Amino acid sequence: MTATRPPDAPLKIVIVGSVAAGTSAAAKARRNTETARITVYERDHDISYSGCGLPYFVGGEVADIDDLTPRDPAWFKARYDVDVRTGHEVVAVDTAARTVTVRDLATGRTFVDTYDELVLATGVRAVVPPIPGAGSTGVFSVRTPTDARAIRAWIEDSESRGRPVRHAVVVGAGYIGLEMTEQLTARGLAVTVVEAADHTMPRMDADMSARVDAEVRRHVRERGGDLLLSTKVTGITADDGGVTGVGVAREQAAEHLDAELVIVSVGVRPHVNLAEQAGVELGPTGAIAVDRRMRTNVEHVWAVGDVAESFHVITGEPVWVPLGSTANKMGRIAGDAMTGGPLEHRGILGTSIVRVFDLGVAQTGFTETQARAAGYDVEVLHNIKPDRPEYLGGTPLVIKAVADRATGRLLGAQAIGASGADKRIDVLATAITYGADVADLFHLDLAYSPTYATTKDPVHYTGMALTNAVHGQAPLVTPAELDRRRSDGERIQVVDVRSAKDRARSSVPDSVHIPLAELRQRAGELDPALPTLTYCNKGVTGNAGQNVLRNLGFTDVANLSGGNQGYQQHRQHTPRATPETPVPETSTPRKPSALFVCVHNAGRSQMAAGFLRALSGGAVEVRSAGSMPADQINPVAVEAMLEVGIDIRDETPKILTDDAVEASDAVITMGCGDACPFYPGKNYQDWELDDPAGQGIEAIRPIRDEIERRVRGLLAELGVQPVA
Repeated sequence: MTATRPPDAPLKIVIVGSVAAGTSAAAKARRNTETARITVYERDHDISYSGCGLPYFVGGEVADIDDLTPRDPAWFKARYDVDVRTGHEVVAVDTAARTVTVRDLATGRTFVDTYDELVLATGVRAVVPPIPGAGSTGVFSVRTPTDARAIRAWIEDSESRGRPVRHAVVVGAGYIGLEMTEQLTARGLAVTVVEAADHTMPRMDADMSARVDAEVRRHVRERGGDLLLSTKVTGITADDGGVTGVGVAREQAAEHLDAELVIVSVGVRPHVNLAEQAGVELGPTGAIAVDRRMRTNVEHVWAVGDVAESFHVITGEPVWVPLGSTANKMGRIAGDAMTGGPLEHRGILGTSIVRVFDLGVAQTGFTETQARAAGYDVEVLHNIKPDRPEYLGGTPLVIKAVADRATGRLLGAQAIGASGADKRIDVLATAITYGADVADLFHLDLAYSPTYATTKDPVHYTGMALTNAVHGQAPLVTPAELDRRRSDGERIQVVDVRSAKDRARSSVPDSVHIPLAELRQRAGELDPALPTLTYCNKGVTGNAGQNVLRNLGFTDVANLSGGNQGYQQHRQHTPRATPETPVPETSTPRKPSALFVCVHNAGRSQMAAGFLRALSGGAVEVRSAGSMPADQINPVAVEAMLEVGIDIRDETPKILTDDAVEASDAVITMGCGDACPFYPGKNYQDWELDDPAGQGIEAIRPIRDEIERRVRGLLAELGVQPVA
């Protein structure tokens, strides 16, 4: 028999779960009515907390956990007259009688409560893969404040336990995994990240997440950690004192990683046990299916937050992207709807952002991979522009945008940079939400001041380039598409329109070099009947070359999306097949090799090369080069090295070449920014070091000593014992 509420009885709302969505539903319902009786049951002890802030408490950036849990049951009672009962688990629902069975976890007592409207806000559960040893002491997931307190205590109490936490392994390179990696590294731990996929940030396209890969490697390797991609965890070892290590397998080889702390962050799934028991339908994503008012298939039962499906703004199809911002909206909509309000859900784009060391990493809408899977014929742009003028500290911001060729509609974007990714991704998310055509982006009236943006914002440039591409005025070809077409046997004429110095650093294979200033005069060297691709460093000059050739009668001319920088990143991420050559049993083992790169090859790279030659005792093949080499080595750098017994007086600055890069196992740039773009190599690092040019001996000594420290770390990575 179905229960009914007497006409004069106050509405009774029961909410299961009290993090973002549950408390949002309670607060909105109370704002709409003073007569409803609202009860929230929560099995944990913390409520309305910032789950996304937990890694920063572990790392110490947030000093007090109370900053992440600012509201308690007493606050909700005083503010909203809502009864929040922590330590109480709803174990059963009778939808016909409209009752819930509740267990008091402190006493074990169970009791039955009634409801008129029931809200399921049960959230997610952490996925723990079936790894041997995953239940060992010192292995944690990161989902609740209780988890965060336990991890921080495990680290801070480790000295007293007699086994200091010095090494950590983070399993999974998604949002939480990378945030934990950043924070544990900041605590001084050597952190190794293990990811089964071939790139970090699995929700992003690989050509964008390659930038995140490089950022993570650079930071964790400075502390003795690493990033291991395409690697699986085979087991976790422990003894009576807790976890001792992690076994991994990659490239058919088994390895052991030392660890006194393991974070398992391989994802979450919706916590739907209670819903299934109550007969509530799940959607195709595995989360609870709801309508736009947050109603389930069962009358008087609602679902909100991470346990519920949403739908995609572009396609209208069900999607499940558990984010705190979406959970808050869903809770507010349900609280409004069950008390007579008009709110309805309008869908999501999965807009998100995360800080990964010095980078902001953001995305919205479809990635290229997702758009193609959804059946779209896409135009893809890689746009590299400073977030504000370089004369006011602007730094490169990379935007990858995806549009529908058929309609010109913007479908998605990803943005990565030290500054400005948040603003641009929010602008682009707004544009996608309202169905903007790529041409609309150029006409947006965005705020400008040189302290915040360039006169033509990166969003404007994105719209301009995509509009030209979609309408066939300036077609784009991605690095992946170029390689695919070439591998299919298509003959493509690739023209490098950069300067000779830029080309000397790195270039697209099998390209001809005609600088832009000479292109009009030398266009006769090219075949106008062939498909032609122009490129520069980032894309702007390549587009200028594209226009020149089109105006000269070349009919099939495209520009390389993202320029040479994008192509080199693509090469770095995409393994190039090489024929296997048998090595005779009598052959001498090849020495490991390293290349140090800075702008002038007169100071930092020469000092690093000097240290590596001396400390390796000839066991490492050492090279150094510069993107714009000076005429001679810095004499003060020579003096500083002589103080430690290393003579680099006979060295001369050399130009960087592709051959030097290809021949090196490790490629280390010395903090020279855009002058030293990403280079392909088995081990790429960027050592951010002050430039000794123009400085005296007192200023150069600390730079020299830091270089020595890092070279010793590099020797350990190369498996070479220093001679002194």
